[in-house]
Amino acid sequence: MKALQFWLFCFIPLWMLTFCTPSEEEITMDPGAQLQFSTDTVFFDTLFTDTVSFTKRFRVYNPQRNAVRLSSITLGGGDNSTFNLAVNGKYGRNFQDQVILGKDSLLVLVEVNIPSRDENTPFLVEDSVVFVTNTNLQTVNLVAWGQEAYFFRSDSIITCNTSWPADKPYVLYGSVLVDSLCELVVEEGAEIYLNRGASMFVAGTLKVNGTANQPVLFSNVRLDLQNAPGQWTGIVLLEGSKDNRIEYASIRNAEFGLRLGTPDNDTIADLVIANSIIENMSSYGILSFTSDLRAENLLINNCINALAGHFAGGHYIYQHCTFANYSIGIFNEAPALIFTDNLELADGSLLQADLYAQLQNNIIWGDYQDDEELQFVPSQGPSFQVLIEHSLIRSEDEDFDINNNILGTDPGLPGFVDPSMYNYQLDTLSPAKDRGRDLSIDIDLLGNPRDMLPDLGAYERIE
Repeated sequence: MKALQFWLFCFIPLWMLTFCTPSEEEITMDPGAQLQFSTDTVFFDTLFTDTVSFTKRFRVYNPQRNAVRLSSITLGGGDNSTFNLAVNGKYGRNFQDQVILGKDSLLVLVEVNIPSRDENTPFLVEDSVVFVTNTNLQTVNLVAWGQEAYFFRSDSIITCNTSWPADKPYVLYGSVLVDSLCELVVEEGAEIYLNRGASMFVAGTLKVNGTANQPVLFSNVRLDLQNAPGQWTGIVLLEGSKDNRIEYASIRNAEFGLRLGTPDNDTIADLVIANSIIENMSSYGILSFTSDLRAENLLINNCINALAGHFAGGHYIYQHCTFANYSIGIFNEAPALIFTDNLELADGSLLQADLYAQLQNNIIWGDYQDDEELQFVPSQGPSFQVLIEHSLIRSEDEDFDINNNILGTDPGLPGFVDPSMYNYQLDTLSPAKDRGRDLSIDIDLLGNPRDMLPDLGAYERIE
């Protein structure tokens, strides 16, 4: 009798332990137990070769009441795969005996490093993640596009009289310098991608020769961040730089688009920029100090500070330009355009120089809280000359109510098609239609012809 009581005493706790195991922890061996996935395909945007991608992720769900054991999680390409996985904090290409509790999930991270190929055009790279559970085999596809590039992995000085053709992109992990007395020519269709902290410095001359059909692109290395200010530093024209020309370029997602510090004793434009777009800046679109600039058919939009800030004087001509700051994903903190003839330096001294600003056939608009998108800050010393005519301005300042300018603060007044989609062309009811004067700028930003009564801004509406 005592022996029987002993065996019952030993047996009952084990029986109770088995009986009390939660069902979500009991591992089912049912071959009908299927996994579910948050996606059937993980897509990577185009990636430059020999660089580690950003991380993508997906979830593996167990919809069963009981737990399931994944006997293996592997990459279809095995050890030769260009992809890597991370499961439960461990990296690799092959994982064994992973358990997912009932009604629970597992997070899988994916990276890819595409090796170089002798191909100038983008190429497809594919693999799959293979899951084996109770003899069931299920897969999630992995798809990426690779792109060869010219890489600048550290700070570099450009060889004099260099040309960058459009056969492959240019990827700058460090900054580059166009040295004094040297010229860099960027050919039509070229694409330049800059990493965080990288800049293009120009002490000599920069010529950007884009066309309407093949513009030149300056943007960020992270191609998955399409509209993200502050991803690289900017293009800097240094003192002594001259004869710069930018035609049909798109400059995107930097701290500033262009920074000019080119003081000299003449008013000849050290930079001419035409038929170009500057957008998504965490600071200024154009930041200029005592410099000479001429712009036409230029769109600047979506900057946290001014779209164009001009300090300590200079000589500036803007014709058929659209300045539009609508706080798309940001909050702008300054008027669209600022002109001053002075700048207070860090030591408290004041830098002053003559200022000349000529604004014709422009649209100057945004949602800055003070309703005034155009600001002039003269001091008492230098010459301060301003010509504003045939322009649509978000302002109530009576000083601007001259020379056929259009003033107002109604949000719908400029008549853009859709600023939220970066479309600053004019709609059918825009008051900017046919309100310009003939400046002999015969085509617009898109290459469309202007008529005898040109529209204001960078775009001519074609009816």
